[in-house]
Amino acid sequence: MLVVIEWLSRAVLLLLLGLSVWSVSIMIERRRFFAALANLRPLGGKLKLGQFAEFNRDLAASYQSAATIFSEMGQISEQDKIERSFGAFLMYEKEQLEKGLSVLGTLGATAPFIGLLGTVMGIIVSFGKLSEGGGGGTDAVMFSLAEALILTAVGLVVAIPAVVAFNYFTRRAKAVLNDLSVLKDLYLAYRK
Repeated sequence: MLVVIEWLSRAVLLLLLGLSVWSVSIMIERRRFFAALANLRPLGGKLKLGQFAEFNRDLAASYQSAATIFSEMGQISEQDKIERSFGAFLMYEKEQLEKGLSVLGTLGATAPFIGLLGTVMGIIVSFGKLSEGGGGGTDAVMFSLAEALILTAVGLVVAIPAVVAFNYFTRRAKAVLNDLSVLKDLYLAYRK
């Protein structure tokens, strides 16, 4: 039975390493995604100056889907239709901006517990070896205790960057959505 628990604790380590790779891949993808989006705030100045062509060109260079909705807004005359179409656009964009963030949040919340599960299994193995008496001595017990504690540390190493990335990218997504709403209001206020 101890051998099974020992291998299960090692499987937990492999699981945590796999989750770490998944987490890092999401962080890299989100970093690239947000890096490709230019800062939208300076574009508001172009709208205030009535430079709609420059606004559309600059927006299209870094955020094509937003440029498309603003182009469509220019062809709609009714305020209500503009608000509804832009609201639908924002819901779709929110989904795109928050892609993968739920995984980071879940990993940040659960990885320490997965590591703790491995630690508990490792401690069970250590006590089992200790109770066997002559079956391994203190060196084997100490090794399995150290192995068990490594699982807690790995769980934290997976969780901490995932939580930091989740919070950072969530703030970035909210900022982009807010900037788009402000640009919409400016666009409507200054369009002819």
